Amino acid sequence: MKRTPDNIWLKASVLGSLWASVEIILGSFFHNLQLPFAGTLLAIFTVVFIIASLQLWKENGIIWRAGLICALMKSISPSAVILGPMTGIFLEALLLELFIFIFGKNLFGYMIAGAMAVLSALMHKFFTLLLIYGWDSVKILANLYRYAMKQIHSEHIKPVDALIVLILVYIMVGVFAAIAGYFIGKQAKKEQLKPSPEKGFDLSKPSRMYELQTKQHYSVLLLFINVAFVIGTLYILNNFGLVYGFLASLLYIAMHASRYKNSFRQFRKPLLWLQFIILILLSTLFYSGSEQPHSFNLSGLLMGLNMVLRAIIVVLGFSAISVELRNPFVKTILYRKGFSQLYNSLGLAFSALPSIIENVSKPKHIFKKPFKTITEILLHTNYLLIIFTENKDVQADHH
Repeated sequence: MKRTPDNIWLKASVLGSLWASVEIILGSFFHNLQLPFAGTLLAIFTVVFIIASLQLWKENGIIWRAGLICALMKSISPSAVILGPMTGIFLEALLLELFIFIFGKNLFGYMIAGAMAVLSALMHKFFTLLLIYGWDSVKILANLYRYAMKQIHSEHIKPVDALIVLILVYIMVGVFAAIAGYFIGKQAKKEQLKPSPEKGFDLSKPSRMYELQTKQHYSVLLLFINVAFVIGTLYILNNFGLVYGFLASLLYIAMHASRYKNSFRQFRKPLLWLQFIILILLSTLFYSGSEQPHSFNLSGLLMGLNMVLRAIIVVLGFSAISVELRNPFVKTILYRKGFSQLYNSLGLAFSALPSIIENVSKPKHIFKKPFKTITEILLHTNYLLIIFTENKDVQADHH
């Protein structure tokens, strides 16, 4: 890994820790409410926050570094499945970095980058559902859409037309988020010139970065076994029918239950089972492709059960892979391969996270005054950079 100045990694750790603090606060809030568009709302915040922060620090490469740090910090999320949010965060950071690099650090470049980043939340959601439920879910949704349009005598509005409208809405939202971030950043830059009492950030506590599950034993071999089991089970479900798929799924669930018991907590939620029931019902009624739903369709019922089994395997599989990726051995290998700056910066960000969360407004205030909240968050940047600079050598010694 090419050596880069410590300063850009320190700034990235400041932005990444502030970004992660709001992701964790709002993410937990949305998770408890089971909001269907939580990813989109968080993507809008990301665009506003990152574009605003670029008005303070304009270094090239700072966005993807901050996104990588934020994504890795998401690993402390109480959710068992963390790969989805982590990949979503990093994808948004990469798109912002890419399009700002192409179009420049100007309002037009920010608008293009913001549009693509918010749109990525929709694409990420689509591919996640596709991964969980498979292509048959797309067929069911298309048939359901056609039936709904027929009921309101709007058969001329094709599914692709509705998708285009939705994409345009996301693009416009992203553009407005970028504009808001631009002006919020300008305001924060003016506010930084005013003297203000700094709130304390305690970095004295040891980082809990790799102490998230002290009772959990890790295995690199099991990481690959889980990947192989998920791929194999999904292949059997897709090619050998429900009976063989059920047997393969049962085998994987039994293996999973003996090691990753915490993963089953998400299946205690009634809302998840309600989603499964609705999916089976929709598949039974609309899988045949007819514009009119049938009262019962055996092939649709079997396909609905197949998709539910697929969803269970994917959720459990991602949960297991998420656990094994927290393996300290993985960290050690990467550290020795030249990623020391990343891990030192990540350690600083984790050390400051509890204090940052205490100083960041609670969800109610964020929703009531979102722009003011982001301005307040950005006012911590210079102070945090000083603290991180003073503690970087201590953090490096911990490794």
